[in-house]
Amino acid sequence: MRILKISLLILFSVFNCAIFAQKPETKKVQTNQPQGHLISITLKGFPNKMFYLGYYFGDKQYLRDSAITDAKGKMIFKDNKTLEGGVYLIATADKSLLFDFIVTEQNFSLETDTNGIIENMKVTNSPENVAFFEYTKFTSIVGKKASILEPKIKDAKESKNKEEEDKLMSEYKLLMADLNAERKRILETNPTFLISKIFKMMQEIDVPEAPKNAKGDLIDSNFQYQYYKTHYFDNFDFSDERITRTPTFFPKFETYMLKVVPQIPDSIIVGSDLMLKQASRGKENFKFCLFWTTNHYEASQYMGMDAVFVHLIDNYYAKGKAYWVDSLLIWKMKDKCDKLRNNLIGVKAKNLNMLDTNNRYHALYNMDAKYTLVMFWNATCGHCKEEMPKVVEAYNEINKDVIEKNLALSKIKTKDKIGPNLLPLKFDVFSVSLTESVDDWKKYLIEQKLPWKLNVYDPLNETNFRQYYDVYSTPVLYILDSNKKVIAKRIAANQIKEFVENAEKFEKEKTNK
Repeated sequence: MRILKISLLILFSVFNCAIFAQKPETKKVQTNQPQGHLISITLKGFPNKMFYLGYYFGDKQYLRDSAITDAKGKMIFKDNKTLEGGVYLIATADKSLLFDFIVTEQNFSLETDTNGIIENMKVTNSPENVAFFEYTKFTSIVGKKASILEPKIKDAKESKNKEEEDKLMSEYKLLMADLNAERKRILETNPTFLISKIFKMMQEIDVPEAPKNAKGDLIDSNFQYQYYKTHYFDNFDFSDERITRTPTFFPKFETYMLKVVPQIPDSIIVGSDLMLKQASRGKENFKFCLFWTTNHYEASQYMGMDAVFVHLIDNYYAKGKAYWVDSLLIWKMKDKCDKLRNNLIGVKAKNLNMLDTNNRYHALYNMDAKYTLVMFWNATCGHCKEEMPKVVEAYNEINKDVIEKNLALSKIKTKDKIGPNLLPLKFDVFSVSLTESVDDWKKYLIEQKLPWKLNVYDPLNETNFRQYYDVYSTPVLYILDSNKKVIAKRIAANQIKEFVENAEKFEKEKTNK
């Protein structure tokens, strides 16, 4: 017997997501009804079968309960806890989606049969589901008509039968117009229903024309983009805690965060603040949006995104706005931020004054190369031994021209004892040893004959370098510019040359402008 599967993921044209992920923390419910729920679902033709009750949340679907039908196909989902409002689903024992429905009311019943689950759906005590299933029935009819027209339109287009194509397209547009009219009707008659909130979220922002001056020239060429970004969430009712529990919310939210907002730390910070300000109208919605944004950018593999994480911790978690996070976790977050804030991209790195093998102090700020690699390594570390030859290669390649010129200069005889003035290196290394044994470190330097002059260590931890440079393993590599600002961090040795070349290219482009 064929089962008709109808899903909001199809009806509302949103992205699919995996069914039944790990269940998140239980959310509070905003409702005037007594605590507890009782939902009766009868599926005629499904006697003695197990089904799952699930719900949408963010980009996933979660399991909430399960039940077995009786001989007549009836099952009851009952508990003394109120169900959070949102889009729920019934799935078979093998976790195949059967149908979606709305939970707002806490005591209602649904009844249907296998001859047409949506077409024969009867709803009792739930105005929200009456509207929902009326709409799904309507879209089912429209969808069937559209599926007949679409291949005909394709054939007419391929055969270049313009008259037939135009005729079929007119019929198709009428169908879409009927669909939009039905949505508009529901919006006007039931504006507080969740299905209406979903329709609103689906609507694109109407962006006005960019203003022009008297000559007809654009006053601001970026006006329309800025308007779109600023008003992106105008159709989202963040005060309604149900909206994050729909399959429509997350794709729109993710599009804003990853596509509308440029993926540059400063832009993400501004965009996140704008989004979170609007999301704060609903506690649970704000909680989801802040959690997702924090988690996403903390885990980002793109360099510099830790600035977003630091901003969110400083301005939301540390200020008590993340009400659901306990004090211990807040402390851990703040501690991590304190380790990151001193080495963010664009921040001037902390000076390090360390001892060389002859116990003479050398300061990082005294390095006069255009670019400085600050490298924390260990002579007994296997990974460090693999990376070191690559660092040497980068050092020699970047400095090739300067090394050759200095070699020529060094051969010039001078009348005084000072010798010729050598050119400063383009790229130099401030090499910091974390080797436990000084003897092992010195032995490695002698054996490997590293080309740079400065090899230092901090045996008494006078510089607090682990805190300032977030060093918890080896090797750790930073690239600083001539002002000792961080331009690359925690990179691999084979990336050094590329970063220096990109920095040179960026500087030239900036100069040419």
